[in-house]
Amino acid sequence: MLEGPADPDRAPQSNPLAALALVAVFVWLGFANPWMLVVILALVVMISLHELGHYLTAKRAGMKVTEFFLFFGPRLWSFRRGETEYGIKLIPAGAYVKILGMHNLEEVPPEDEARTYRQKSFGQRLSVAVAGSTMHFLLALVLIFVALVAVGQPGGTFDPGTQDKKWVVGDVVPNSGAAEAGIRKGDKLLSIDGTPIGRFTQLKSVVTRHRGQTVPVVISREGVRRTVDAPLRAFHDENGDSGCCLGVGPKVPVQRLSPLTGLVHTPGEFTKVTSLSLGALGKFFSASGIANYFHQVTNANDKAAAPSASNQRSSGSSGQGAAKTNDSGSNGENRLLSIVGLVRIGAEAGKIDAGALIGLFALVNIFIGVINLVPLLPFDGGHVSVAVYEKIQERRLHRKRYFADLAKMLPVTYSVMLLLAMIFVSSLYLDIANPIVVK
Repeated sequence: MLEGPADPDRAPQSNPLAALALVAVFVWLGFANPWMLVVILALVVMISLHELGHYLTAKRAGMKVTEFFLFFGPRLWSFRRGETEYGIKLIPAGAYVKILGMHNLEEVPPEDEARTYRQKSFGQRLSVAVAGSTMHFLLALVLIFVALVAVGQPGGTFDPGTQDKKWVVGDVVPNSGAAEAGIRKGDKLLSIDGTPIGRFTQLKSVVTRHRGQTVPVVISREGVRRTVDAPLRAFHDENGDSGCCLGVGPKVPVQRLSPLTGLVHTPGEFTKVTSLSLGALGKFFSASGIANYFHQVTNANDKAAAPSASNQRSSGSSGQGAAKTNDSGSNGENRLLSIVGLVRIGAEAGKIDAGALIGLFALVNIFIGVINLVPLLPFDGGHVSVAVYEKIQERRLHRKRYFADLAKMLPVTYSVMLLLAMIFVSSLYLDIANPIVVK
């Protein structure tokens, strides 16, 4: 986050008792829920790198940076090096760098005017504005590479569409047609009665057409094709639950890429995840998406509608029926996680699979990087749009320097801030009243 000037004469402060209390909380959390502490510390690193990007580019451009703080609220501890005060505050909800003269509304001492953000060149202002998102994107690239090479991902990719094509049998329901036909975990279903099977979701329509019949099913087992006859009928599993037809559940095997292959695939995977993030944002802010989100908030106490997030690296659905999938997650598809929900889901994912947690961190970095480039203040993208507008005006009016009047943009800025506050409060409420369940 980029902010305006601070008081350069303010002496560094410290609050030993509050600092000790914050450290005690982190120590207790380390014993009570180590994975939650890992997620929190990872988020601290992410936001620190974001601000470090702004800080380094501002310093390189000769701008005067007066503060670099982790967190917000009352100061816990700080120190001054040169003209910049560094420190930590109490509320762990972000970080910020303060740079003099971010816009024309700020009053700056005359002797510092030459070192303000607004007096620097277009390229320097642009580099400072995009530096935070750039750091997130670079970190995401590193995390994606590590996830693909060091721990592996389902199907060797982050793309859900590609993963869905690489599924194999993860569960076989006892007493089902699949069990009677001798289908095993790890088998790949190639076709049913001559109909090719690609995605797992195709099974439902195929077996429904042949319900009550015994049909040939072509499978691949350890690279060898074979055909078995499977009765597509109703059944009861060992728990007494009823199901119909084939009775298998999906699993996408984890695949690790070689370092060279991972290096080649990482940019493409980054592009895919970024595209998915943009699509999710577009869906969320569409008319139907907003209506759906409002419905979730107003019905948050309906526990029967609690959404879930399946771990794609686990064994998949229970397999009762031909295409029984975990569709309860549809309730949670069109909602944004608060910091509370993100920490809780990340901690649960870490317990189940560290690889999934690395993938989550990559997704979070891309999402934050994209959000910060929204061309409206107070986002970093707002400063980009102002710089571009000023550059256009300079060329149009043949001026050496043109300053946009940000006072005219204040209503829009306040509206955006109000919207952000509403999303923050509502998403926090959802994550407390009706949290997403990790499976």
